[in-house]
This record gives sequence, structure tokens and C-alpha cells, in this order.
Amino acid sequence: MENFDTDGRIAYRVTGDEDNVSTRVIRGIEEIVGEDEERRTWLYDSVDPDALDTIFSQKHSGGSREDGKVIFTAQGCEVVVHGDGEIHIYAPENHTPEE
Repeated sequence: MENFDTDGRIAYRVTGDEDNVSTRVIRGIEEIVGEDEERRTWLYDSVDPDALDTIFSQKHSGGSREDGKVIFTAQGCEVVVHGDGEIHIYAPENHTPEE
């Protein structure tokens, strides 16, 4: 995960494509805000992980889905998933990055 600054907001770019979109979102958010060991299904409060994976899966023709994006909030973070597979996660406003 790569840290970058967007108009004064702490943001992270989730890299790598070996996992599906929902898994990368979960790992990225947990890296920012920490893991919730008591509740491992928190993503369902914001979005259906299976639907998110389906939206960004390959087309039936085998081509990729490069257009569009989905924006939602989870664990206080704003998540932007782009059609090309890039994921940006904006930390909660009160978040201070660990050194």
C-alpha cells in the first residue's frame, strides 16, 4: 500500500492484483484503522463483497472492465475502486498515520 496526499487528505493506493477487489479493500482498510477481531464481516455493512468482486471481474468476452468506479464508506474510510483495478482509500479525518 502506498501513501499519497490528495488535497490535504491522507490517502492510500492499494497495489497488487493477486487478490480479488474485496480482499484488497479489506486488507487496505485494516492496515489503516486496524483489524476488528470481534467482527470479521464489517465490509457487509457498506457493500456486498461478492457484488463488488463481480462488478470488477473480467467481462464474459475475457476483456477487462476499465471504465467506471464505485465509491463507498467503510470503517470511516472513503473507498474508491476504479474500473482499471486501482483502489484508493482515504483515511478517516481523525486518522494520524503511524510512523
